[in-house]
Amino acid sequence: MNLLENIKQEFQSFEHSIENEKETSFLKMRKDAFDAFQHLGFPTTKNEEWKYTSLKPITDKHFERNQQTSSKAKFFLSQNEIYHLPFNKLVFVNGLFDDSLSSIIEKDSTVFITNILSAQKNHSSIFGKHFGKYAKVENDAMNALNTALLNDGAFVYVPENKLVEHPILIVNISDASEANTLVQPRNLIVIEKNASVKLVETYFSAGTNATFTNVVTEIFASENSNIEHYKIQNQTEESYQNNYTQFFQEANTNINHITLTLDGTLVRNNLHFYMNGENCNSLLYGLYVTANKNHVDNHTRVDHAKPNCYSNELYKGILKDKSTAVFNGKIMVHLDAQKTNAYQRNQNILLSDEATINTKPQLEIFADDVKCTHGATVGQLNQEAMFYLRSRGIPEDEARKLLLNAFADEIAELIKIPELIKILEYEISKKL
Repeated sequence: MNLLENIKQEFQSFEHSIENEKETSFLKMRKDAFDAFQHLGFPTTKNEEWKYTSLKPITDKHFERNQQTSSKAKFFLSQNEIYHLPFNKLVFVNGLFDDSLSSIIEKDSTVFITNILSAQKNHSSIFGKHFGKYAKVENDAMNALNTALLNDGAFVYVPENKLVEHPILIVNISDASEANTLVQPRNLIVIEKNASVKLVETYFSAGTNATFTNVVTEIFASENSNIEHYKIQNQTEESYQNNYTQFFQEANTNINHITLTLDGTLVRNNLHFYMNGENCNSLLYGLYVTANKNHVDNHTRVDHAKPNCYSNELYKGILKDKSTAVFNGKIMVHLDAQKTNAYQRNQNILLSDEATINTKPQLEIFADDVKCTHGATVGQLNQEAMFYLRSRGIPEDEARKLLLNAFADEIAELIKIPELIKILEYEISKKL
């Protein structure tokens, strides 16, 4: 049985489990999403947006949804430094919320930090207003699949004028100790006017079988809100991930987003920003380190829909062995978006003659009073810098590591949670 047959069977089971329940808009949304998925099918390399990324290694496999977990996942978590930081923690193992491993230390009862399935019941008005409103399913099969068969995920609501004191850590562990595992987390983050929050998403895996994680995250930023958002992908071999994040910004919002992809057989990141108000500031940073035959694909899109907005995007890649990567970044400046400032760069270092990067920065501009630049670089380590370090008595391997760390640290140093920087700099250094 391949993945498509898996999915059809799973949705039939889902429909059977709810057939006696009263029809709700949420259930109808899931059924409509499954219809959209069946119509679209899995994307192939014939699709321009998936030209360099094939899902065949995933679609040919059999995966088990809601796979039972083992003690390995909990042991792994106990050994992870990030988990022991003084954060609010939401932990999901194989897509299911684990209350025993989660802990909320925020004292403000008006701030909701919980899981999606609880929010759908206990905070239905907020949930209904925002769920499925930003990550559309009509033209995106993977979003449709997630909506139809979501497991669970994080729900964060911060009301007006609130500052969440402690960062919120969302931990996703795929435990493939017993069988190939299909996990579909869904996150909904709603930040109201003049509110601020720091979010850290992490993805890990345990076990030796294959895992496929298909994630959708919707983030609504109301006027004058501030969001720090960090995504850390550090799964092991035989781990596959499709990750879609949609930001919807209103006026005067500030968002700092960083994606760190440190491991995983195949990782596809879709990051979309939509600026729906004036004076928005959006910072998009990314670092990907690839090795062996791993493949990382970063697709970004920034929609400047209103005037006087600013975006700055910098993605850096370090590729080793026979690994491959893709960067496709699009800045869309709409007709009314005068006084837009938008910048985009993609920089890559190839450490092997067999490593490959396909990079495509793009600008589409329909306004006439804008400042926009984009560019990409691909190269090897600076030999003059290597020679200088070697001439000072530094061994070749150490000199190489120093230069790579300097290249990567430009991204790591943009993280604004001090306790997190130290841990991530160590993890990045291990990969190099």
